[in-house]
Amino acid sequence: MRSKMRITLRKDVNPDIDYYYLQQFEIYHEPYLIWDRETWEAILSTCDVYRIEINEKSVGDLILERRARATVYIVDFSLLPEYQGKGIGKAVLEKVMDMGKKLVAVTRKETLGFFLKSGFVLRKKLKDYYDPGVDGYYIVIES
Repeated sequence: MRSKMRITLRKDVNPDIDYYYLQQFEIYHEPYLIWDRETWEAILSTCDVYRIEINEKSVGDLILERRARATVYIVDFSLLPEYQGKGIGKAVLEKVMDMGKKLVAVTRKETLGFFLKSGFVLRKKLKDYYDPGVDGYYIVIES
C-alpha cells in the first residue's frame, strides 16, 4: 500500500488550535493523553507544526521543538487509527531524521516498540510520567 501513497510533511505555518484539539480525540483513547485547549495553544505557538498528509489528505501531525543546535525533540507524533501500521510512521521518521543529528522523544509503552524498531534507543524509564501507573520512556536516536 505504501508504494501508492505519497507521504508529505507539510509545515503548518498558521496552525488552527481547534483542528489539533479535536483531532486528538480521534487518535487517543486514554484521558491522560488528551491536552486541553490552553496546552495546544502554547505548543502550537512555540513549536514547528507539520501535518502528515497522504495524497494531500491530512492523516496526523508531527510537532517538533528545537532546543539545542542539532537536537530535535518530538513533542507529538500521531496518526489517525486507520493509517497506523502501514509504514507511514516509519516513512515520516525517515524524513524527520534529516532535520537534526539527534532526535529525542518521550513515548509510552504502547508505542515504544515502534520507536525501538525505527532505531531509537531507550535511555530512561520515567515513572508515572503520563499518569499514576503510566510510565514514559525517554528515547534517543542519533544520525
